[in-house]
Amino acid sequence: MGHAKEMMIEHEQNLAASTAYLVSKGYLQQCPYHEQVYGGGYDDLNDGEFYRFAMADRNRGDNGPVPWAAELEAREYTDLLKEAYEEHAADECSWCAKHRDE
Repeated sequence: MGHAKEMMIEHEQNLAASTAYLVSKGYLQQCPYHEQVYGGGYDDLNDGEFYRFAMADRNRGDNGPVPWAAELEAREYTDLLKEAYEEHAADECSWCAKHRDE
């Protein structure tokens, strides 16, 4: 496997872990029926408290809630969290909305 492909796979795994972290902290929601993640946006993570706590979680290393991020650079970690948050910008699960509207 080429280096670029390995990097892409690692990024996708880190993005999924970032999404799970944001769900666990209540910044995103996950539909209990369809497992779709939603509730993100563009402004809620601008709270300085969020990044302070997220960095504290990262700095705990392998013993903390985000052991996958222990070896990431701080900027890379915050960029992953922001990307995961913005990627799930829907207000609700699209499957639930579709079935409700039918």
